[in-house]
Amino acid sequence: MADVHNGRCLCGAIEMQGLGEASVASCHCEMCQRWHGGPSLSANFADGIQITKGEDNVGWYSSSDWAERGFCKTCGSTLFYRLLDGGLIMGESGSFDMPKGLKITEHYFIDEKPDYYDITDDAPQLTGAEVFAKYAPDAEEAPQ
Repeated sequence: MADVHNGRCLCGAIEMQGLGEASVASCHCEMCQRWHGGPSLSANFADGIQITKGEDNVGWYSSSDWAERGFCKTCGSTLFYRLLDGGLIMGESGSFDMPKGLKITEHYFIDEKPDYYDITDDAPQLTGAEVFAKYAPDAEEAPQ
């Protein structure tokens, strides 16, 4: 049986499961800073995320031409980031029962990281242009 990582929003109106092997990436883009008050710590699951309770309580905010962010309409918890093309959905790692021992696998948008904190691990650090090249290889240039 595949790994199942249970998750929920702060008030419990929304419950979800991360399916498969878990990893964590950190995004330092300006949008994540405003959305979270700091960098995002995104939970990535090999087999995706399934909302098991309260799907009608999930609000979606279209934050760009290519992605939207999900939150609980009741308590305001930030929960999801997904590409509009349906190719990727990530959850916020603090919303899931994550396994012990995980390390950040990548840092995104380091060129937008503020100078008041440091990255001290050895995970790959990608600029915004490198992130778009990796996840949107058909794009002629990085979306703005």
